[in-house]
Amino acid sequence: MYKPFLFFALALLGCNKISQKVEAVDQRPNIIWLVAEDLSPRWACYGDSLAYTPNINKLAEEGVVFDNVFSVAGVCAPSRAGLITGCYSTSIGTQHMRQAKGVIPLKGVPNYNAVPPAQVKAFPELLRSQGYWTASYRKLDYQFGAPFTIWDEVGPYPSWRHRSEADKDRPFFMYYTFEITHEVNIWPDSTKENFFKRNNVDVSKLAPDVVKRPPYDESKKVDPASVSIPPFLPDTEISRRTIARLYDNISRMDVQIGTILKELEEDGLADNTIIFVTTDHGDCLPRSKRWIYDSGIKCPLIVYCPDHLKPEALKNIARDDRMYSFIDFAPTVLDFAGIKRPEWMQGRAMFSELQEKPRTYIHAGRDRMDNRYDTRRAVRSKDYKYIRNFLPEVHYSQPIKFLNTMPLMHEILTLDKAGKLTHDQSYWLYYPKNVAEELYDINTDPFEMNNLAADTIKYAQVLQEMRTEMSRWLDETNDLYQVAEVDQAAKMWPGGEQPKTAAPAYDIQNDKIILTCDTEGATIAYQLENDQRWHIYHEPLKINNNQKLLLKAIRYGYEESPVVPVVQPAS
Repeated sequence: MYKPFLFFALALLGCNKISQKVEAVDQRPNIIWLVAEDLSPRWACYGDSLAYTPNINKLAEEGVVFDNVFSVAGVCAPSRAGLITGCYSTSIGTQHMRQAKGVIPLKGVPNYNAVPPAQVKAFPELLRSQGYWTASYRKLDYQFGAPFTIWDEVGPYPSWRHRSEADKDRPFFMYYTFEITHEVNIWPDSTKENFFKRNNVDVSKLAPDVVKRPPYDESKKVDPASVSIPPFLPDTEISRRTIARLYDNISRMDVQIGTILKELEEDGLADNTIIFVTTDHGDCLPRSKRWIYDSGIKCPLIVYCPDHLKPEALKNIARDDRMYSFIDFAPTVLDFAGIKRPEWMQGRAMFSELQEKPRTYIHAGRDRMDNRYDTRRAVRSKDYKYIRNFLPEVHYSQPIKFLNTMPLMHEILTLDKAGKLTHDQSYWLYYPKNVAEELYDINTDPFEMNNLAADTIKYAQVLQEMRTEMSRWLDETNDLYQVAEVDQAAKMWPGGEQPKTAAPAYDIQNDKIILTCDTEGATIAYQLENDQRWHIYHEPLKINNNQKLLLKAIRYGYEESPVVPVVQPAS
């Protein structure tokens, strides 16, 4: 494991376990994630220079560019759950888009928060428990609620500058989300505004860069005539304008990133800050977002690391073509922070564990999207993509209200109805898949248009290899593909009611306060008098008879416990 400054600590695994004390926290690196929404590798470092991105280009030139990075799902919330926990959403019950209130699922399935296995924690909480200050943009849809123990700060403009004086000596982890590249922002502004109006959307609760596109250098505006059209989309004026708008949004995002980089330099933090630049899944276009073809799950990744912080794996290289999954990001951050990866975490640290034993395959899944069900799983090697369709009778595409509001999708359906699309532009619409398996040669067919699975003679060996790997992964990760969501929800929220975290209890022994909680897997936090912060409990607390103490606990997916005051015996 990479151990900057010889720091070592144990990660908190449960509410009744006590970790070793943190040492030398002030010497550990700061870590920042810059995460674009709904975006494939459309940057100059990947051979696509249409967007004007001087800040991303600079990070790529000074950092390492990764060529084979994949999300665990083609849509944000299940993918984000994998990012934040280091586990497959298909293993921990966060695979459906979305499970909490906001989207009405099919009849019989209630709105509910997923309840991951008891030991599973978000990695920023593990960082917090070991001394890091953590902050995030307010988009927190990890499917299991937004536990108060994960972040020190949540807001539309999170910044290390917002730390209190008491926190300024702590290293920080920050997660920035850029919604300017989100699907809704490739719609024309008039379409977006009408959608908000018709659906009574409270725009005050939306991201600033969704309500109003942020400024950028208008002289760099992309000409629709210059964009490339993938073979699964029709080459029309609307297609070209939509994709050109996507590139312009990338340019706008680059300005936002530039502001963050400038502040790091101004505050003298750049030399001790590691930066990840990535996205939450692939493109926001039709047959990209929500899909598990590469258009939906292949993502860019740049890692910038100051020289004195670089592990051996990042020294003297500009690119890395190994296979990495989003579930590898969490253990990698813990590795940089000198924190041992918990055994339950399915991902592996990119620059230590995966250098010794690289991935041969990555995996992804698709389940319910809004109120439409499908169950698909993918295995991807460097050369082939294999997909297993558990519901081959279900159409490739299904009517999803939000998607169909997009002018491009509306045009595609209109052209299909008029018989004006080619086979490649129409087969993936409202037509049954009628195949249980799909196999694609990525090298000759990067858009995954030609299914080779029927050629069981020529591709017999490849099919056997991929089938075997698929079965192994489904079994070893306890994939929930066979569990109906109504049964999953009933187990997580019995009777359709959200379970409540038990109130934490305390015991005073030998001048120390020991905290426990009867809810398995709950995290206990405590708040000191005159301090609004909640601190993660990880070892007995020393008694201070002059200080009041409040306790609260949360298990992911559960309701928070009531607040419990600690009553200390009279001295």
